[in-house]
Amino acid sequence: MRFILPSFAKLNLSLRVTGLRDDGYHDLMSIFVRIPAGEVLRVARRSGAASQDLIKAEGMLLEGENSVGKALRLAREAGLSVPFLEIEILKSLLPGSGLGAGSGNGAALLRWLDAEAPDPRWGCVARRLGADVPYIFSGLPAALASGIGDCLEPLLPLSLGGWVIFPDWSVETKDAYAELDAFYPRGYPLDGAEARAEALRLYAALQKGGRVGLLPNDFAPPLLDRYHGYRELFGLFEQSGALAWGITGSGGAAFCLSSRSAPVPAWPVWVRQVLHVPALS
Repeated sequence: MRFILPSFAKLNLSLRVTGLRDDGYHDLMSIFVRIPAGEVLRVARRSGAASQDLIKAEGMLLEGENSVGKALRLAREAGLSVPFLEIEILKSLLPGSGLGAGSGNGAALLRWLDAEAPDPRWGCVARRLGADVPYIFSGLPAALASGIGDCLEPLLPLSLGGWVIFPDWSVETKDAYAELDAFYPRGYPLDGAEARAEALRLYAALQKGGRVGLLPNDFAPPLLDRYHGYRELFGLFEQSGALAWGITGSGGAAFCLSSRSAPVPAWPVWVRQVLHVPALS
């Protein structure tokens, strides 16, 4: 029997880095919303004679240990009983976008394994797998995230849709954080309490259909300096009547949210991919 598992990604409607931790990670305050990624996992149990998992991807070359393979390894290290599996990952989204699509692949598998054999340790595996994984694993439509992104407070979903735009550049998370620290040598713009108040205020405005405009993201200033195409996109979003727009995660995808259907803009030639996001409610 083969199981078809939808895989999800996330948008950061706001993203404030509030401090550097002793373990080298960064504390943040962000609003996460879950979006369909257009990616799918096909999963089947291998025969009793199989001695390893078989994982392959279609649509993208996966190098090194991917999130699906890592999820299986961490689950077994945690003492969870996992049969050897054959998994095909149908990839759609470009890497280096800040959407956590790879994390969503691992979260999709963990959610299925948890449904098959419920155990609180699956959530522990999700936390070890990556900073974006606990949120996508949770299944929450929206959440206020703090810590490294693993402390989640549920929020009511938004009745907004929009577009996610993938430019012809990508941003590696490790490089983005190094650049962020260099850009803010005297500390980050907001502390945790200030970032929390800002995020909840923005979210309340969007729930009422208010126009927010450019959403706050501490990674945005250095990215806007380097890639002038973002300003071109933001102008198109504004002209289309969008309520809010910005850069998601540490980059490089940009997105907009709207309460109504709007004409599809003529995207710049350097746009490589466009993902339509239906209403998030």
